[in-house]
Order: sequence, then structure tokens, then C-alpha cells
Amino acid sequence: MTKALLGIDGGGTKTHAVIVDLDGNVLGTAANGGANWERIGLQAVQNGLQELIRSAVHDAGITIEDVVESTFALAGIDWDEDKENFIPVINSLQLSGPTHLMNDSFAALFAGIPDGIGIVSIAGTGGKTTGRDSSNTVQTMGMDLGEAGGAGQLVALCLDSIARMHHGIAKKTQMFTLIPTTLGYNDMTEFFTAIARDRIPLDESLAPLIFDLANTGDATAIENVTKVAHQHALDVFGIFSRLDFKGEKVTIIRAGGLHTAGCAIFDQEFEGEVTRLIPNSSIKVLTIPPVFGSVLAAAHSYFAAVPDAFSVHLLTQAGKVVVQ
Repeated sequence: MTKALLGIDGGGTKTHAVIVDLDGNVLGTAANGGANWERIGLQAVQNGLQELIRSAVHDAGITIEDVVESTFALAGIDWDEDKENFIPVINSLQLSGPTHLMNDSFAALFAGIPDGIGIVSIAGTGGKTTGRDSSNTVQTMGMDLGEAGGAGQLVALCLDSIARMHHGIAKKTQMFTLIPTTLGYNDMTEFFTAIARDRIPLDESLAPLIFDLANTGDATAIENVTKVAHQHALDVFGIFSRLDFKGEKVTIIRAGGLHTAGCAIFDQEFEGEVTRLIPNSSIKVLTIPPVFGSVLAAAHSYFAAVPDAFSVHLLTQAGKVVVQ
């Protein structure tokens, strides 16, 4: 019997699974669609996870009974009642070993900081900031109340800016025509009518265009990119203030599309403000898939202390294994 650990990272559009042995060697991987129950419902998430685990187990050449510990890091797991609602889903998977459920931000935290002590800032489709010290875990609510909202917030701010330009309240910049024409509209009344009637998507796919506008000097884009970056930095400081790192240097991980897009304005504002607020900090961009953090979280639960060799083997492969 091969004892194995299972890690799953599920976001809004993609879910990844990795199975490793107790030495940290990758045995199998799998991927399928999103696993955010708030978007697709619990039954769809259950069906997707069942399919994903079957594929991962088959790829690993083991049986489901060989999995001795599992961690599911899923978008939409924000409150205690969410975990309660997921009990039937987890039971349906028929995993024999202990199973742990957490928000997907924790996968990125462990992927960037193997011992899980530090802070992670997620700036992707939405926003989430999570942190752990030696005894406590805290996180933002992830619901756009008093916190940064990632690309969704950025697009909303820019739409508001375009509307203010249209009403004559704000000075028109290149953004005023470029975003509507990119979406196929030359007439502003038709553009706003389509928005009001939900005929066009205003989602994270517009973020690269907004970043390009900022990088080429569009004042409104710069203002909005800076505002979102600043708020994500404040969220990090808020989490830091609620934890006790005992004066030690704090590692902060940046993850998600806005953090990895390479927009100098966003990067400089975020890192500059974090460094000002938390001088004793080290900031890193996540460079491996978060699902490997789910595996590490499972390892922390299984082992009394995760063997160094396990972490080394796992993280060495994390930069090479393509999970798709």
C-alpha cells in the first residue's frame, strides 16, 4: 500500500489536484473547472470534486484508500457555516483519511511560506488577505466590505470613472473611448444601455487593458490602479495588526493576476505602502501553483513535524510539474 497525501486548490474557474507520497514525490495530478459553490452551487462542486479525485487517483496509480490525509482549499469557504454546509460534499468523496477544508487563500499562503507563518495577499478576480502566526489565523471577509476587491474592484472603479467623464464631471482620458470600443461600442449611450441590461461582461478580463492604460500614462487608469493597490496594502497591514509575529520579520506573499501581471504602478504602490506600514517585512511573488500549498497543509496535519526532505522534494517538483 502506498500512503499518499492529496491537495486540492479550487478557484472560480479552475480546480487543481496533486497527490504525493510521504516522501514528497508527486504521484499524480488532475484539473477541471471551478469549485466556488457560491457561483455554481454545492451539487456542481461535489460532482466536479468526485471527477477530479478519480482522475488524480488514476493518474497516481493508487486507490482512494491509499489517501491518508487531504486538504481542500476552495474559493467561497469564508465562514464557519460554509464548512458545515460542505460536510455532505466531503462525505460523498469517500476519502478514508482525515479531510480538511479551508479557503483557497491558505493554499497560496503555504505554497509561498511552507510553514504557513506569514501573510498572503490575493489580488485576482476578487481580493482576500490571510495570515497566520504561531497560534492564530485571521482573514479578510472577501466580500468587498472595507477591503480590496482585486480586478473586480478595478473594473468597477474604471466604469465609474467613464460614467463621470460621460456626465461631464471628470476630464476625459483615453480610457473613455478605449474600454467601450474594446467591448465593441462606439456610442456611449449604447454602451451604458448594454451595461444596464447586462448584455456585456465587465469582468477581470479588462484588467490587462487598464494596466496597459496606466503604464502608458492615462491619469484615470493610474489613479484607479493606485487606489486598488493601496487598499490591498492596507488589508495586509490590517491582518498584520491582528496577529503577533513577536517582532520577527514577516514574509508577505503576493498571489493572483494583479500581483503577477507586472504592472509597475500597481507593484510600486503595493510594496511601497506595505514596506512603510510594516518595515520588518519581506515581500515575495508566488511562483508555484497554489495547489502545492494545499499538499503542504495536508502534510502539516499528517506529520507531527513535516520532514525537511518532504518539503524539498515537493517544492523542487512544484516548479516543474504542470497541473492541467
